[in-house]
Amino acid sequence: MNLTWRERLRQCPRLAEFSAWPPLDPGVIPKKERKAFLRNQRIVKSVLAGSPLSEVATFHGVSPGRVTQLLDRCLGGPVNAPPSLLRGLVPHQVLNTHHPDRSERGQFARLLQDVPGLRVGLDGMLLDRLKDSRWAEVPSPGSYHALFKHLLAQANWPLDRYPYTTDSLAYESVRRDLHARWTLLCQAAKTHRTAFKTLPGPAPALQLYDRIEIDEQIIDCQQSAVGIEISIGEQLPPMRLPRLTLLAAIDVATDCILGFRLALTKHPTQDHLLGLLQECLHRGAKRQLSTPGLTVSPESGFPNTQTSLPLPLPREIALDNAWMHHASSVEVFVTQELGATLSYGRPGSPTVRRAIEQAFNRVNQQFTHRLASTTGSSVTDPKRESAKNRKAPPVVSLPVFEEELYVTLAEANNRPRANRATATPLSAMHFQADRVFGVAVDDDIRAQWNPFSQVKTVTLHDQSNPERKPYINFEYLKYKGPGLLAVPPGEKKIVVRYDRRDIRELEVFRRNGQPLGPVRCPGTWQSFAHGIGTRRYLFQRQRAILRRSLDPLTDHLYRQREQARSPTALARFLSTYQEFIGGFGLPTYLWPNPAQDIDAESHQPLPVKGPSTEPAAKAMAPPRKRYWSISLNPGAKP
Repeated sequence: MNLTWRERLRQCPRLAEFSAWPPLDPGVIPKKERKAFLRNQRIVKSVLAGSPLSEVATFHGVSPGRVTQLLDRCLGGPVNAPPSLLRGLVPHQVLNTHHPDRSERGQFARLLQDVPGLRVGLDGMLLDRLKDSRWAEVPSPGSYHALFKHLLAQANWPLDRYPYTTDSLAYESVRRDLHARWTLLCQAAKTHRTAFKTLPGPAPALQLYDRIEIDEQIIDCQQSAVGIEISIGEQLPPMRLPRLTLLAAIDVATDCILGFRLALTKHPTQDHLLGLLQECLHRGAKRQLSTPGLTVSPESGFPNTQTSLPLPLPREIALDNAWMHHASSVEVFVTQELGATLSYGRPGSPTVRRAIEQAFNRVNQQFTHRLASTTGSSVTDPKRESAKNRKAPPVVSLPVFEEELYVTLAEANNRPRANRATATPLSAMHFQADRVFGVAVDDDIRAQWNPFSQVKTVTLHDQSNPERKPYINFEYLKYKGPGLLAVPPGEKKIVVRYDRRDIRELEVFRRNGQPLGPVRCPGTWQSFAHGIGTRRYLFQRQRAILRRSLDPLTDHLYRQREQARSPTALARFLSTYQEFIGGFGLPTYLWPNPAQDIDAESHQPLPVKGPSTEPAAKAMAPPRKRYWSISLNPGAKP
């Protein structure tokens, strides 16, 4: 008969004094188990001193059942055997808590061998669940133990033998067997899948631009709006920006980063991916750094900034299964314009794109996780910014962060790699460019590659009405132009070509290819360059602006400027502003300086010229003067 710890104390009251227990030197306990032993000792001391069992469990972060188990290990056991005392506090120590003349160690394993059909019956319950049988029972310790007792009864097992000699009928042994067998059978089921029956063959040797991997990562570092100037007012307030997204492309054969783009949102769209593709496929100049102390070595950089390296014409572009990667604009440009293959891989398999994941890991270790403004992976992450510092804007501003990110990635392309025999990614690219056959694309053809250019078939309206001009509907607005008058009366469908970043003007064609010239949206929408996403946002969420304002784009921008009181609102304002100035996805240092781009006579912003890599701004008639608020219009009716 076994005693509990309370029964032992009633039998031997002197054991309630912890000082009466024989001492046990903690130095003889292994170092990795010493910490748990000392914690268990403090728990037992507190309970014997009279503290409530539930309070002791809460204070030490354990369950009340664990406290009871520790006390039973120390004071419980057979009636005629001495208690274990301090030896029961040693972790992973097997104690003989039953009668000294009856050793039950290993009897459960012998029981599984002696009882006919016991092992097969228990495994059958788990296999039915793995096969998803209709009659399968959910394996739990209770149901597994019930089946265990049923199989013993069917085998007519004697009632005077194990496990009927124990109070719990070997419940703990059955529970442990359930977890062990379930894990074993699950692993066995995975190894018998078709995908793992054959050994994988040798991976083909990749050459330059054979496979390009593209992925996105939300960066942990937060920045502030310090140092960003806009042309509609003073400098932005020094507010905290939310977490942004880094998009990067890497060549797998050389491990060289081809380009990157920073999206001012946690949810990038297809436009950000198209901008990254355009940056990788066209020549660009090295960035002029303005932050003191930041320099880039002459050997570092990106392939599109070095004229000695060919521009990519990829054979395969590897992406994950994000919705933005399945956009029609991405698929059409990659497959039809570039002639490449889109590889999405298996869902939930980030290791398939190992090169880009390793590149993100290097960025985290070398840059983003080293800054004090990192958000950390959890609230207890030691890299997380303290609560005191989070009340103020981060020290790192967005322009400085962009330049530091540029330096980090540029220097990573010039760092020797152990897996490439100490060769740098750029040197490996130079080596393969001189020895590997590659398809050269004419500069004129490459200049025509514009991933933002799309074609759509629309319906022509009001052809037969002589009192109205014909028009087309495109993204909630009516577009008109003199070229629509040349369409024959019976032809209802025409083709429009547009740029996703600026849809103020469309190019119209007949279905036989005859150009009809440009068509333009109403004048109230021509004040700023805007893309499809911004116009959809305005019509779906900001209908009040459209009803009250003569110029919805100006009113929307000023309203965002006034309401930018949170990090997310400020990031949305910056995204809208960089789109309105015609610099979608450009770094902040390429944004126009308001001090230099304001006309002294009219006090209006001068037309913005993008960099050499962006298409030239479309020439159109200057819109007439409009007001962004009815109260400022001297001729408006109250």
